Amino acid sequence: MLLTVAAVLGAVLAFFLYKRSRKASPEVARDTTPELDRFVHESLEHELAESILGIRGSTPEERRKLTRTLGDEPDADVVGKIEELVRAVELEFVRYAQDNDVETTVRVRYEDGKTGTSTKRLALAEVPEAVREDFEKKGSTRVFRTWTFPWQRVHAL
Repeated sequence: MLLTVAAVLGAVLAFFLYKRSRKASPEVARDTTPELDRFVHESLEHELAESILGIRGSTPEERRKLTRTLGDEPDADVVGKIEELVRAVELEFVRYAQDNDVETTVRVRYEDGKTGTSTKRLALAEVPEAVREDFEKKGSTRVFRTWTFPWQRVHAL
């Protein structure tokens, strides 16, 4: 009897600690939309072109390696430079009650402390469902997500 009570209490404690640890971790962008993907890729291409490729005002042809790397065909040299220079990519979504669209910001944080940003307004339907749910459930005007590069994502077998 005492062993059963201890097992139940242990299970309840483990469940409580699991739920608590999930709330503390930052949310990562898991779901996306085609329009958001397009905006993030364009923003990263333009933002990273100078620092990664060393070309200011580059053409699409000059950014081809970077474009392919961001699009799921990673080039080892480009990935290495990005990993060396970029600390994090963050997405910020801002929606005010009277607006039907969402101001979306891609923020690139570099290892040297610099930050690059790009902002665009997207229709509410063009942001991920989880972000829309956060606006509704939490009642906040700002939602943040961490964006991961394709080679950093874990793919299920």
